[in-house]
Amino acid sequence: MGRTFSGDSIMKFSLSKQTALSTALSTAFLTAALAFAGAAHADNLVNNVNLGGNGNGTLTAGFGVTHLQTGEFEDTFYLSPTNGTWRVDSSLVTIGFQPLSNLNFHWAEINGHAMTLTQAMGGVFEYGWLINEEILGPLVLTVHGDVPGLAGGASASYAGTINISAVPEPQTYGMLLGGMGILAWLSRRRIPNGIKSS
Repeated sequence: MGRTFSGDSIMKFSLSKQTALSTALSTAFLTAALAFAGAAHADNLVNNVNLGGNGNGTLTAGFGVTHLQTGEFEDTFYLSPTNGTWRVDSSLVTIGFQPLSNLNFHWAEINGHAMTLTQAMGGVFEYGWLINEEILGPLVLTVHGDVPGLAGGASASYAGTINISAVPEPQTYGMLLGGMGILAWLSRRRIPNGIKSS
């Protein structure tokens, strides 16, 4: 015996087909948009960061950038003055609770010395650091990552700090040892011949 369908069941079937088709098209459009956004490159930023200090041999600075385009980025920070050898401490941090403000770090380095990067809270809070690395200047920080954003728009930022202290050159150590040797020789000469130290 054949089945008979009422007008309501045909309408429900037709609506469910439309909903499935609409969902499939929406998914395809979103997938294509995300693929296109993933292939795009965000703005690559180049910044000069001037370090300052109080004259005790340690220099420091803070920096920050904002990306307004989605896609991958590679930011470069030229740190100055940084000729010579330095002990370097540095940090990076980003917090993005909304899709438009999310930013992901892939890698970061100073003159080839990689920073340790980590994620917390499912990628919402990301940070990185480099502690007490001896690096020959001039110092250049490179940060690589991506900004997922939404439909080509973003407003994602990160910030960081850098602290450096000078490492004395080998000639400085030689002069220090030579000076201490001269002081020891002079102090031995001042001791009278008749008095012996025990």
